[in-house]
Amino acid sequence: MHEYPDRIIPLSIRSYSKKDPRWRRRRAPQDPASDPRPTPSSLRIVSWNIDFMQDRAVTRLHAALDHLKSKLHKGADGTKLEPCCVLLQEVALDAFPALLSHAWVQEHFQVTPTSPDKGWPRGAGYGVVTLVSRSLQVIQCQSLEYGCSVMGRTALMVDVRMKPASADDEEYVTLRVANTHLESLPMGAEARPVQLSSTAAKLREVDCGVVCGDMNAIGPSDTDIHADAGLEDAWTKGDDSASGFTWGYQPRCQFPAGRLDKVLYTPSEYFKVDEPRKIGVGLKTADGQWASDHYGLMTTVRIL
Repeated sequence: MHEYPDRIIPLSIRSYSKKDPRWRRRRAPQDPASDPRPTPSSLRIVSWNIDFMQDRAVTRLHAALDHLKSKLHKGADGTKLEPCCVLLQEVALDAFPALLSHAWVQEHFQVTPTSPDKGWPRGAGYGVVTLVSRSLQVIQCQSLEYGCSVMGRTALMVDVRMKPASADDEEYVTLRVANTHLESLPMGAEARPVQLSSTAAKLREVDCGVVCGDMNAIGPSDTDIHADAGLEDAWTKGDDSASGFTWGYQPRCQFPAGRLDKVLYTPSEYFKVDEPRKIGVGLKTADGQWASDHYGLMTTVRIL
C-alpha cells in the first residue's frame, strides 16, 4: 500500500438564493445567540450510497431525493423539515447539476461541496456530498483526503452547533458529522482501517463525532476496524445478522449480501446515537430501475 500524508481541505457551505439565483456562501455567526435559528438537541442523519455505476444517474437520484423527502418531513401538512444531515456517497459527476437544481434541495438545504472541483480529488468521476437542513448552524466544513487511497476517497466533515437537552440557553456542543466512502474491493482491505482511523482522529477533535457511509465491509478483516479506531457501532446485532445487510439485493448478484454501510461514533457522555434503520428498500424509478444497489440508513443523534 502506497501511503502519503492525509490532506485537510477547508470547504464552504452554500445555500440557494432565489433572488440571484445562485448558491451563495453561508457564514455562521461567531456569536450563537445572534443567530435567529433555534439550536436543536437532536437531528436525523441519513447516509446513502446512490450508485454511480448504473446508467440514468439523474433519474435514480431524483427517485432517491423524492424518497428522502417523504421520510424527513413532519407535521400535519408534511411541510416542516426536521433538523437533518443527508450524507450521499457515489454522487456521479453528471448527476451533480441535477442535485443542485432539485427544487427540494434548493428550498430546504445547505450543501457542501457545490462543485466537484471543490471538495473532490482532481479527476474524480464521483464523490460524496452532504446536505444540511437550513435550520442548522454550521460552524465549519472540511474534506479529509486520504493519503492511502488510490480511488480518490475522502471524508467530508461538517461541524454543527447543537444544544444539550437539559442545558440552559448558553451551553452549546459541537457535533462533527463525517460522510465517507472507504476504499473498495479486496484490494482496499489494507487501506480501510487506516482511512477510518484518520477519520476517527478528526472526530475526536470536537465534543461529539459521527461517521456514516459506505465502509465497504466485505471481509473478516473489516469486522473490528471501527473498534481499533476507537469508535462504537450504532448497529448492535453484528455483521452476520441479515437484518442489517445494506447491499446485495438490488439486484441479487454473485457476491454475498452484507452490511457494507454503517453508522459509527465516538464514545461520549454528551450524546446518544440511535440504532439505524434501513430506507430505500425496494425503491425503483418510475420505469422499474433500482434507485440504488445500496439501502440507505437513517438514525437520530441526541445530545444529552
